[in-house]
Amino acid sequence: MSDIDQSEAKQVLSKLSILLKNGFLSKEQVLGVLEETVPQSSKDHSPRTKINLQKILYYIGGFIVLLGITIYFYQFWDSMDQVSKAILTLGSSVSSYALGYYFFSFSKSRDFGHAFLVISAALFPLGIGTTLDTIGISATRSGGVSVNSAVLFMIFFVSYSVLKAAIFLPFSIIAASTLFFSFTNFLFGGSVLIPHFYEYRFLILGATYILFGYYFFQTNRRFMTNLLYVSGLLMFLGAGMSLQGFFPRSDIFWQLFYPFLLVLTFWGSIKLQSKAFLIMATIFTFGEILKLTAEYFSNSIGWPVSLIFAGLIIMGVGYLSFELNKRFIKKLD
Repeated sequence: MSDIDQSEAKQVLSKLSILLKNGFLSKEQVLGVLEETVPQSSKDHSPRTKINLQKILYYIGGFIVLLGITIYFYQFWDSMDQVSKAILTLGSSVSSYALGYYFFSFSKSRDFGHAFLVISAALFPLGIGTTLDTIGISATRSGGVSVNSAVLFMIFFVSYSVLKAAIFLPFSIIAASTLFFSFTNFLFGGSVLIPHFYEYRFLILGATYILFGYYFFQTNRRFMTNLLYVSGLLMFLGAGMSLQGFFPRSDIFWQLFYPFLLVLTFWGSIKLQSKAFLIMATIFTFGEILKLTAEYFSNSIGWPVSLIFAGLIIMGVGYLSFELNKRFIKKLD
C-alpha cells in the first residue's frame, strides 16, 4: 500500500470513529457493511464444501446402485431368455439416462442428475451389446463391437454437445478408441499383412490423445489435458519401446529413433510446461536404460556390474529431470 493510500485509509478511519462517537452510525451498521464485503470469500467457502460433499455422496450412492444392478444381472442372467436380457439391460440404461437428464436440467439437482448419467453411461455398453445379440449380431466379434462402439460414441458425444455434461467427454473418447481398434480388426480380420500392426495402432492412438490433450488445454476443458497426455504418452512411448524388439531380433531403426522420441518428450515438457510430459519421459527413460542393460550388458559384464551402471545412470537421469522441472517448468498443471 502506498503512502497516499495509507493516508486516505487513516482519514476514513478517523471519520468513522467520529461518526460512531457522535451516534450518527451504530456498531451494527458498520458490521453489516463488513459482512457484505470482506467475509464474502469465507462465506462462499462453506457452500462449496457442502456441494463437494454432496457430489461425493451422490457418486458413492450411484456406484452402489450400479453394483446392485450388476449383481442382479449376474444372479438371474442364465435363467432369462435373450429378449428379456435385452429389455432389462437396455431398459435400465435408458431409464437411468432419462432420470439423469431430468434432474440435470434443473440447476439445484444437477449433481444428482450427473450421478444417474454416469450409471447410464456404464450400463449402455451392456444394453446395446445384448440388443445386438438379440437381433443376430454377435456383440463379442469385431463387427458387433464396432457397431456397439459407434452407437455409444454417438450417444455420448451428442449428450456432451447438448447437455454440456463433462462426464460424457471421457466416455466419448473411450468409445471412439474402442471403435478404432474394433473397426480396424474388422477390416483386416485375422490376415494382417502389416508387421507390428497392434503396436502401430497404439502409436497412432497415443499421438491422437496427445493432440487432443493440447486442444483441450486451449479450452475450458483443461481437466482432460493431463489425463490425455499421460494416456497418450503411455501408448505412444510404450508402443515405440515395443517396436524396438529384443536382442537378437532388434529393430535397428527403432533402437536408434527411440532416444530421439524421449528427447522430444523432454523438450515437450518445457515447451508445454507440462509435468505429465516430464514424468512420463523420465519413467520411459528409466525403462529404456534397464531394457538396454538387460539386452547388451548383462551377459558381457554380468548382472551385478550392469545393474550398478544402470542404477547410476538412472540416478543421473532422475537428477536432470528434477533440475529440468525446477528451472524450466514454472507452473503447476
